[in-house]
This record gives sequence, C-alpha cells and structure tokens, in this order.
Amino acid sequence: MLRLALVLLLTRSRVLLVVLSAALGLVAGACIFHSVRVEAIGSNADSLAIQTPVKAHLRDGSTVLYQAGVLLARDTLRGPGVRYGLTLRDSAAVSVVPLDSVVAMESFRRATDGVPTTIVSTLATAAGLVAAGVLAVVIACSNSDCFGNCPTVYADSAGTTALQAEGFSYTLGPAFEARDVDRLGIRPDRDGRIRLEVRNEALETEYVNRLELLEVRHAADETALPDPDGAALAVRDLVPATAIADAMGRDLHLLLARPDGAAFRTDARTLGEASPAHLDDAIYLVAPTPAGGDSVALVLRLKNSLLATLLYSEVILGNRGARSLDWVGRDLDGGAPALARWQEQRMGMRIAIWDGRRYRETARIRDSGPHAWNDVAVLIPVLQRDSVRVRLSFPADNWRIDRIAIAMRARRPVVRTLDFGQLLDGEGRRDSTALESVRLADQRYLRTSPGERFTVVAEVGTAAAEPARTFLIATQGYYEPWIGHDGLRAARDTGAVESLDAYLLKALRKWGTVREARERAFATHAADLGKLTVR
Repeated sequence: MLRLALVLLLTRSRVLLVVLSAALGLVAGACIFHSVRVEAIGSNADSLAIQTPVKAHLRDGSTVLYQAGVLLARDTLRGPGVRYGLTLRDSAAVSVVPLDSVVAMESFRRATDGVPTTIVSTLATAAGLVAAGVLAVVIACSNSDCFGNCPTVYADSAGTTALQAEGFSYTLGPAFEARDVDRLGIRPDRDGRIRLEVRNEALETEYVNRLELLEVRHAADETALPDPDGAALAVRDLVPATAIADAMGRDLHLLLARPDGAAFRTDARTLGEASPAHLDDAIYLVAPTPAGGDSVALVLRLKNSLLATLLYSEVILGNRGARSLDWVGRDLDGGAPALARWQEQRMGMRIAIWDGRRYRETARIRDSGPHAWNDVAVLIPVLQRDSVRVRLSFPADNWRIDRIAIAMRARRPVVRTLDFGQLLDGEGRRDSTALESVRLADQRYLRTSPGERFTVVAEVGTAAAEPARTFLIATQGYYEPWIGHDGLRAARDTGAVESLDAYLLKALRKWGTVREARERAFATHAADLGKLTVR
C-alpha cells in the first residue's frame, strides 16, 4: 500500500467541488504530441480500454489509482482501482466510478525511461495549502482559455514577484526530458543570497530532475547570455542590423531595434497563405562584419506565440480525448525518435548564414514557451568580408520577437555552478528530501502538483563591482498533462493518422482566425495566475 501511495498525485481539497466544472478540457500547453491509432474495445464505440496506469482525480478531492489501466465505458470508469482520501491514510477498493464525478485524469509511470529504480519525491506541503494552489490554477483556467506551461521561475524584484524564466518547455514525458538554461534578471540580496520560487501553474504533473544556478563572471561592459545549447556567451559592442525585413518585405528595423515589448509577429497575409509547401515565415537581416573578427553573435529577445499550444492540444490530441492517456503513458516513448526529428526539423527557429551561394544552416533555437521572454545569443561565423547575411526561418507566427541585435564581440566567459543550499516548501519549511531530488541529473525526481510551489535558496556571496556577475538558471525535467472532463468525453474512435506537417497546417489555418482572441485571453490568464496563486 505504501508503494501505491508514493505514486499517487492527490488533488487534496473538497473545495474543488465548487469550482472544477465539466468545462475543463484537454490541457496540454507547451508540449510535443504525436498521433497513434488506438482501437476501441469490442464493437461498442462508446467504450475504450485504457491500458496504461492512470489516476482519476475526483470532484470530492479523492483520487482513484488504476495500476493496470481502466475501461472507459460510456459514462463510467470500470475496473479494479484503489480510492485514496485527502491524506493518503484512507483507501478503499473501487470497481465503478461515474464519469461525472471525475475532474481530470492523467497517466503515470512506474519507472522513468525504463529504469525501475527511479525515485520520485513530493513536497511535504499540507493538503489545504496544495488545494488552495490547485484552486487558484483552476479559477484562472475557468475564467479564460487555459494555457499550460512547464515550471515557471519567479524572483522578488523591488518587493514585487517577477517572472524570470520558463523551464524545460516541450518535454512531454521522460523520453523528451531536456535541460533548459535561462538568464535571470536579478542580483543577490544584501546577505548574498538568491531566492527563486518555482511554480507549477498548469493542470499537469511536473517532474523536476535538476536545478542549477550558474554564475557568469564578465566585464562590466559585457552582457552574459545563454546560447541555444545552454553554454554562456559574454557579448559587447551591440549594433542594430543595417537592414532587416520579413518574408513580406516589411521593414522591421524600428520594431526590433530595442526591447520594449512591441514584438514582431507574422503578417496576417503570410499566415493566411499557409499551404503544404509554405508553412514558414522568415526574417532576413544584414549586419556589418567586425574588424579582424571571424564571428559575431546574434542577440535575440523572444518567446513563443500560442500557435504551438493550439497545435498540440487542439489539433493533434483534441479529438482523441481519453486515447491520449495511453499515448502519453505508453506509445509516446516508442514514437519519440521520429517525433524528435520532426520537432528538430520543423519547429523552433532555424538560423542560416549566406555563404555567397546559398544559406547554410548553422544553429537552431528550441521553442521556449509563451510565458517568459527569453534572452539568447547565437555565435555565427563570418563567411563574407563585406557583410553578414542571416535568415531566421520558423513556422509562421510561432514567435514573438522583441529585439534583434548584432554583438561585434563575443567570448566564452568563466561559469561557476552553485548549489542550492535550501529548498522550502509552500509553507516555508525546509525539505531536505526534495532538495536532494533536484541536486543531480539522475534517477531522482521532484514531482509537483498543479498549484504547488517551492523556493530554492543559494548562498552566492557579495562581490566587488569588477568583474560583473550574471546568473542563469538551468532546469531539467519533463511533465505530463492532465485530461479534463470534457476531454475524456471527446471523440474516442477517430483513428485517422495524418502527417505532423498536415497537423501544423491545420493549426496555422485555425490560428489565423483566433489569434487575436486567444492572445487577449492569454493576457487575462496570466494576470489571474499572478493574483490567485497562493503562498
């Protein structure tokens, strides 16, 4: 029984009954999906056998664990399960659960990446506080379209909590576990400490493998930024591009000259003309070459639009409903290599340099999520003497770009990895077990529930003005989405398999009709989370 308890993710408060409605659908967020055909059970198209281990989160705050899967038969869940109360102390066998009593379901794994010795820790947070956090997320989701995301990192900025980073986006399941490095715009407090709050602000289960604080030492006239591989670059002598335009020929020089929140987005004509042969948009820029240098650094401030959220949650999985539980829990691992290749080739941003005859791809930037601005520097070679000509290509309207500049000087600075010495749960209590789970990239994970948060503290000391210091946060892990009540009732036997490019085209066409409304709703959602999450 204890073993079962360790893998149970609780929705711990009965207050959810008053706010979790049947309006909750499939919540996916910044993730990667793929379609896999799953046949319905027998001749009854209203039944579906879910074959992987799943949890059903109920309206009264209890959770039912199905270790061998469950049959979704019309309006009930049927099969041997164990129902747990709020504290994990009470349990009872169940065989039939009405679907109307289910808020959401999620798949889970007995092992991570095929290793049966994986250890999963949870925060020692009181049930009531966790429930308040879940409640806050649910309220935000019920007031607008719900946009999932990976762990968000916050820090105190002049007495106000400020969003700093969005960790390991697009890592659905352990096969896609990745390390993500983001720049922090903070300094140590007067005692030489850095405190960061890590939140789960979506309806998903997040598995954090490692958290690292990186200290970059550099000169006062340099800016330290991560590159697409997570290594640090120190850049200086930033200049704007001498010419910069998008695929429609729009002059972007003024729009992208400075980081002011007035961001680039794909022209409506380009988005409206998307076709199987034209899924991308592009930005072309020309920059001066450095005197005596063989490389420059492209400096960008950017984040994703909500196109990918729509693609993954509505187009690829939206019609599959409960089928996605098996796909996430089992089929995704087998399809991961092909899916990863598609992601690498199609999504993100591809950076190519003109060599005098053609554009030669030299780097790629992974999708980083729609919440936090991401500052990144890309080292690119100088291939021609007179100028550097760069093409940025990406799925149409997949990015919001706030600034593009060229650093005439770039170097690899000294980087020091600092350990977090404390991890505090949502009630401010030290949790040594959780801290050990995120110290190393190993088989230990810290699992967080929707609405949960924790704070990590590092002693970084005080330093003289020279050299300057910039801090980066490295996060590593993955997450698994919850399937809401409406998602479970969605069509279960579509069975059709389309290419991922075809799904992207469908998403582009739909996005062109809804992006204004979705972006307004997203702004409301972010504001609601800021107001309603609970300490």
